[in-house]
Amino acid sequence: MTKSVFARRAFVLAALALPVGACTTSGLFGQSKPRYTLSPRGDRLVLWIQKSGKDNMLAPEALALMGITNEGRDIPVRQIAQEEGESRFVVSLTNIRKIHDLIFMRRQGDVLLLHLSDTKFTRLASVRYPRNGKPSLITDTTFAENDFQQQIAFWFRAMPGR
Repeated sequence: MTKSVFARRAFVLAALALPVGACTTSGLFGQSKPRYTLSPRGDRLVLWIQKSGKDNMLAPEALALMGITNEGRDIPVRQIAQEEGESRFVVSLTNIRKIHDLIFMRRQGDVLLLHLSDTKFTRLASVRYPRNGKPSLITDTTFAENDFQQQIAFWFRAMPGR
């Protein structure tokens, strides 16, 4: 065999063997980590809302400030509501942007505090909506984050299968 034929065959063999070498076997023997589509708590909360929640429509004004729009129409959600003391807590799940968005709401007197969150419980936006007024973004990030943490803590306690 000449050197050029040997070099060509070695090159073709290496080109054919390269994709096989890129394959992994880690998932074949049960050693892979559990896979979550969201986060473990996010998965449980979404599943709970999907199974036990009620279909509802939310007015678009406050959600439009948070970046969720349905061309001016009401936003379809699935939600669960519970009360604790004088506060009413609501968590809504919407898929209007082709991803799961969680909207946490708490009524304090005549004001609704709304927080938009992803399913990893990262607060994306917060809105204050007075009963007889217009919604406005909450610019005090410390207040918004504290209220958001209180709301998700309530739902973590209320969630079945903790």
